[in-house]
Formats: sequence, C-alpha cells, structure tokens
Amino acid sequence: MLSKSADNVWADALSSLRSKGAVYAVSQLERLTPLNFQSGTFRLGVADRFFRDWVDEHYRKLLEEALATTTGSPSQVEFEIVETPPQQPLAPQPKVAEVRAQAKLNEKFTFATYVVADSNQLPAAAAHAVSENPGRAYNPLFIYGGTGLGKTHLLHAVGNKVLARNPQARVVYLSSEEFTNQFIEHVRDGRMTEFRRRFRDECDVLLIDDIQFLGKKQETQNEFFYTFNALHQTSKAVVLTSDTVPAEIPGLEDRLRSRFAMGLITDVQEPDFEMRVAIVKKKADADQVDLPDSVAHFIARHVQKNVRELEGALIKLTAVHSLTKQPITEELAAQVLKDVLPAKRAVDVDSIQREVARFYKVAVEELKGERRTKHVSQARQVAMYLCRTLTDASFPVIGEKFGGKHHTTVLTSVRNIESQRETDPQLKREIAELHEKLGTS
Repeated sequence: MLSKSADNVWADALSSLRSKGAVYAVSQLERLTPLNFQSGTFRLGVADRFFRDWVDEHYRKLLEEALATTTGSPSQVEFEIVETPPQQPLAPQPKVAEVRAQAKLNEKFTFATYVVADSNQLPAAAAHAVSENPGRAYNPLFIYGGTGLGKTHLLHAVGNKVLARNPQARVVYLSSEEFTNQFIEHVRDGRMTEFRRRFRDECDVLLIDDIQFLGKKQETQNEFFYTFNALHQTSKAVVLTSDTVPAEIPGLEDRLRSRFAMGLITDVQEPDFEMRVAIVKKKADADQVDLPDSVAHFIARHVQKNVRELEGALIKLTAVHSLTKQPITEELAAQVLKDVLPAKRAVDVDSIQREVARFYKVAVEELKGERRTKHVSQARQVAMYLCRTLTDASFPVIGEKFGGKHHTTVLTSVRNIESQRETDPQLKREIAELHEKLGTS
C-alpha cells in the first residue's frame, strides 16, 4: 500500500505510458477519473458503459502493467460509471457560451459524445491532441472520409475543448463555402482589410469543413493560401475536413496540396458493426430512450455506412414510439424504417472488387495485378471468393476480370478462403463485414 494518493499514482502511470510512446493511449485514458487505490486495486471512473467496455477491451492490460511499474507491485483495475465532473471554467460561463455561439460551435459535439473505435482512433486522438496543444500538435490536421462519418463532430469537439480550456481563445469555424462567400462579399464591398484581420490577426484556431469545395475557385484558393501561411507561421491551429485526400481534390492548387500535407492527414472510416451498435446505444442513452439490445443490433445491421443515418433511424423510431406508445421492438423497427433500410441488392464482380479494395485499403488494379505481398494476396483471394459465392460468374470469367488469371488460380483462392474461414475468426468477421457492405447479408 503506497502512501501516494490515487491522483498521484494515476499521474505517474500516465507519465510512464507517455515515456514509452503510448501517446494515443494516454489521450484516451486521460478521460478516466482516478477514484481510489486500495489493496492493489485501482478504481477508475468512466462516463458511460460504452467507454468502459472499450477501455476494458483495449487498455486493461496496458493499464495494469503501467500501474504495476508505478507502484512496484501487481495492480488490478476496476471501472465505475460516474458522472463526469464539470470542468472549472477559466472565465465566467456566460462568456464561454457567448464565445461558442459566436464561433458557431454546437455544444453537443464534444469528445465525450464522440464514439471512438478502430475505424476512427487516429483522427479522434489527433483532434484531441490539437485541442490540448493548438498550433503545435499536428498543424495542419487534415481529416477526410465519407459523408456522415463524424468529421464535423470532431471539428466542433476541437473548438469546444479549446474554449473550455481557454475561453479567451479566438476560434473560427465555417465551411469552405462560407469562407468563399465571405471572401466574395468583402471583395465586393472593399473590406478586405477586415476580412484578413478576422481570419489572420484575430484567429487562434481555424476550423474549415468540406475544404474540397475550394477546388477550381482560383481567387479563393489564392486568399486561403496566404491565410494558411499567416496562421501557420504564427503557430495558430488549422484543422480541415474533406471527403477525399488533398491529392484527389479536383482543381486544388499544388501549393495548397503541399501545405495540407505539412501536418497529419488521417481518415475516418465507415464504422464496423460493434461501433454502429455503440453509436445507436449512446445516442439512445443521451435521449433517455430505453433501447433493447436486439433493436440496436437490428438498426446497426441494416444501416451501415453513415453515422448520420444511424442517428436518423433512431430518431424516427423513437418518434413513432413516443406518439403511438408501441413498445420498441425489432418488428416496430422493421415497419418504421422500411423506407430507409437498404434492400438486398444484386452484386457483380466489379462492385465486389471495389468494395474489397476499399475494405483492405488497396487499389482495384492491385487486385487485378501480379503483386504477391501477403496483404494484397489475401485481399485478392477474398475478392475471388466473394465473386464466386455471390455471383453467377464462372471460374474462367472471374479469372479474366482479375487481369487474366488462370481459372485454376481462382479455384485455389476460393478453396483457400473456404478453408481459412473455418479456423480464422478474424477472416470470418471480415467476410461478414463485407457481406454487410455489399448488402448481401
């Protein structure tokens, strides 16, 4: 039993993890609250059961090793769900609210309400790091991904956290379209000095959504280039979101592409099944809706690509429940959501190749090529297996679609995957996830 307080033991454990390079882990574990440390058991407070389960799965072993190193004896971690204590404002709260409103930030979009999983760990950790150390960590931070995956949520979370830590910080949030419109208006009215003062001199953190819409807008790009340089040179933070990587934004100047690559470029991927369930359950808890697990699983199985659609499906279901007083069941969900649930669809070889390439993060041309690295070969064999099991294409036809492979190569690949999936749980999960993405589950 150490004389150190739980707070001191916790601080030493986090410091130990930082020294070992576990920066992302620390950024997540800092959300826990040390409660007490007795008889080798360290109790930590968590905000909700979803974060508790996620930390338990991913970080229990790491935590217990760090605590053992810190205390000099074996330590066991236990979690307790507690209300997150309100942060002490650095200035009167009305001032914070006023600044947040002026910055057009949604107070509900915080790191506490953002569900973190494997598909978004890096962008979430990077955004958190920027909010803790704006202008010095990952500057600029460029987050890309499909529609409705939570990119805007992270932008607002950065702004809200910055203001919570320092209400005097000057945070500017807007879309690239709004930036363009304001630029045009100020040019028209001869007020460019005012425009540049707002975005350069009077801005500590610039948050721009959908930066891809700057493409092909030459004059706006030129102004944004100089705005970016002015902020970056004075260590002011810039966080950008896009639906694609800078290199693939049509009409974007090379000098802006290179600027965006100066910091960190990271993507938000489509949520897997477990994350979709967690999102639905967390939204239900926030809305004080008693959502059965079976219904959460039903929604997660059928709404797969978009966090926004997941939340929309839950809102529609709970609205009908509230109005009609019918119990929330899978049957009610199927009835209410029949217009938004995707129907099973026929797939072809081309669509399978595209989905598998996206899933394994390889190019379709690599699936068709001769490259034999383990990762590409596995993706190619899975694609061939799905083509054979989900379409009427013969082995020779599939071989032709994969760059002229011999039909025996396809046959061998299909048999390999059939055999592997019986003994490899990870592969079995990947194939199930691909069935979901292809709408064939």
